[in-house]
Amino acid sequence: MRTERLIPKTAWFFSLLLGQASVLLGLMVALGWAFAFALLVPQHGAGWVIGSHASLPFGPPLIGLALGGLGLLLAQCGHQSVARYSVAGLILNTVPLLLALILLLLR
Repeated sequence: MRTERLIPKTAWFFSLLLGQASVLLGLMVALGWAFAFALLVPQHGAGWVIGSHASLPFGPPLIGLALGGLGLLLAQCGHQSVARYSVAGLILNTVPLLLALILLLLR
């Protein structure tokens, strides 16, 4: 009887932990990428770019998306209907990924 409750509680805890890590990474990356995007786009529109390959890396948003996705999967193992932190982390990490893609397409 006790082992039946241990697995869902552990899955819920790791889901919460991964979701919060995804949210924190998403907040930091989204803020940094927004400032960088605001600085790089006007330079590109004026015709002079600092470097020939001024772009934003895709790695940090993809890591945040992986953390949020893993947290969402673990929440389903823990029989949680909604994993709020994981969903918020997925949304917050999608924004900088889209900014990096837009900047790549503008080049």
